[in-house]
Amino acid sequence: MSDGAPDVGLAGRKLLDESDKQVVLDAAAALQVRRSEIAGALAAGPVPHAHIVTSSSDNATLNRPLMEQSASWRELHSVLATTSVPQLRLSLPNNRRILEGGLRMESIFDATGLAVGPLLLLANEPVGDYLVSFAPLNMKIIDRRSVLLQGPHVPGSGPSVMEVRSAACLEAAWRYWVAVRRFAVPVKKWAGGVADLTPRQRQVVALMASGLGDDAIADTLGVSVRTVRADIAALLDVLGVRTRFAAGVRLQLWPDPGDDG
Repeated sequence: MSDGAPDVGLAGRKLLDESDKQVVLDAAAALQVRRSEIAGALAAGPVPHAHIVTSSSDNATLNRPLMEQSASWRELHSVLATTSVPQLRLSLPNNRRILEGGLRMESIFDATGLAVGPLLLLANEPVGDYLVSFAPLNMKIIDRRSVLLQGPHVPGSGPSVMEVRSAACLEAAWRYWVAVRRFAVPVKKWAGGVADLTPRQRQVVALMASGLGDDAIADTLGVSVRTVRADIAALLDVLGVRTRFAAGVRLQLWPDPGDDG
């Protein structure tokens, strides 16, 4: 990808050129048609080349079986339209483990739904390829052999994730991936210049702003509580504030990376 890729702004302030955006929308629409057809069929009963992997109204419960299965994956192409600090607290430690196990992964997040807190966590991850683009539809392509998509609503359980292996759906998923990836920008580049903090301090202040205590921050980042407390003391000094609350306020006042100047 060239450095001249179009800007994609936070909170919808900047978007791709309409013609570029349409390329992604067309690919997303084609995949959505396949997804809807298969989800509708699964709601009525078993279908070839597709099955429900997990279902739950709770996000943590919904994702747990996927995290358990991810240890066996060798290649992952992931697109997420939205994320949050609580969701990343669940997924990032697991991502580190499977990446250390040899997984090849690229994850693309929709820039219009990426707030500053999640952005800082992603931009300062020590491992993993995280990018932002215009990405309106969630999916995961696993080992180029199957795709995870939103499945049908399961009575008594809630939303579901289904795994699909049909050639037509895989082809549509790969075309969507190529369209989204074409305009993707590395998260580290997108977050450049946010603040004069070390990478881990940026992650700590993002987690603090979400209300986490020292133990939870240490567990999320895979470091000791003593290290977290030293980082907090240092970043309060850099930010020129005395309290964690004030540091969180400063975080929210930092300009979006997509803003000019």
